[in-house]
Amino acid sequence: MSLLCNKSTRALALSAWVLGAVYSHRAGAAPVLDVCIDQASHTAGLDGRVVRAAARTQGYAVRVVDFVGVGRGGDGFPLGGFARMAQSDCQLVMGFPVDVSEPKLPPQVRATRAYASTGFVLVRRSGAGPQSLSELPEGSEVGIAQLDTYAGLLYSSHPNIVMHVYPEDSMMLADLEAHHLAAGLAWQPSIESYLSRHAGRRALSVRILPGTHMLWNLVALYGPQSQLAADLFDQGLEALRGTGQLQRMIAPYRLPESTDEASSSIRMPEARPRQAIAWSTETTPSVRTAAAGSAGGHKRHAPALYTAEQASQGFIAYEQNCGMCHGPLLDGQSGGYPGPALKGPEFADPSYDFHVSDIFNFVAKLMPAGTPGSLSHDQDVLIMAYLLQQNGYPAGSQALTYEGAEKSRVPMRYYGKSGGS
Repeated sequence: MSLLCNKSTRALALSAWVLGAVYSHRAGAAPVLDVCIDQASHTAGLDGRVVRAAARTQGYAVRVVDFVGVGRGGDGFPLGGFARMAQSDCQLVMGFPVDVSEPKLPPQVRATRAYASTGFVLVRRSGAGPQSLSELPEGSEVGIAQLDTYAGLLYSSHPNIVMHVYPEDSMMLADLEAHHLAAGLAWQPSIESYLSRHAGRRALSVRILPGTHMLWNLVALYGPQSQLAADLFDQGLEALRGTGQLQRMIAPYRLPESTDEASSSIRMPEARPRQAIAWSTETTPSVRTAAAGSAGGHKRHAPALYTAEQASQGFIAYEQNCGMCHGPLLDGQSGGYPGPALKGPEFADPSYDFHVSDIFNFVAKLMPAGTPGSLSHDQDVLIMAYLLQQNGYPAGSQALTYEGAEKSRVPMRYYGKSGGS
């Protein structure tokens, strides 16, 4: 909202908007806000409760417009779709997660004040002892869902743990409850959804993980033409917060820490997003916004990190160990395979701030999903060389080594179509 407007000006503007509401209503009926809610999101119920309660404090009713935030093949929802919805279908789009450490929004939309905080969590059996990764004993076995890339990167900074990758959170949690794991890493909304469906199970302890990309705020998105609707929602949130209703309504999630006026209707820097790994009812999302990575996004100065022979051999190693989950074309779920894509602007995107070492350590230590870390060092290096080739990095005269890949700070980017396998 404009910080230049004084209270009387805003009150007049809101009154004018109420009197000139888009929809016609019979006498005495409350004006209506049209609100889009992602029915594939584990927070859909929470989003609906919050927006209805906030609107009610301002004398409004809510008409929910359902959508399913999963794109082609389940691999993602086009971020441009949020602007289209905000333009033609609804005034607010609920439940968008924003990375607190690196806030970004889809193009052509704005965000209201955050109404809840969530993120990636450490899950343990209640009373199981240490409640942080660093406190776990050497060799502790920790589970993670296949798509939780951000949480998976914690593996490289915690040598005391052995990580096991699961296709679904439910399988990981079953092993945790059976004492086969010391802990699990997961997206909190997925865990809360599981717990709500298994109320009779042994209690689990859930704690937000510290660190970059771990904490996320939930906001409503809106187009510029719906600024007054966003102001109304923010005022409703403030009313709910003041009475303590908001905290009770969003439990077990947390209230966002920032409550000052400047945080309302935040204008975060827009990435040039193309696609997000979306919510899924079967697997935990790695909730991310992705910027268009290659041709127009940055200069094409890809370094040569591997040899042509390594990439050729890497193609064979990939086919034997990775293709069944990520597809022979590395297109993952968009090609009908269970794993995420391993090439393209949605995989190696500048907004993720991933480096070659991040991807290599994930591949070498957490893959293949069924038997993580089971490939030889040579196989890991060859597969990484193939991934680099497929993401547009040129071959050179110097061979990639395990130690070099493990420590490489070269940014992981997509530089266009590869030269083939």
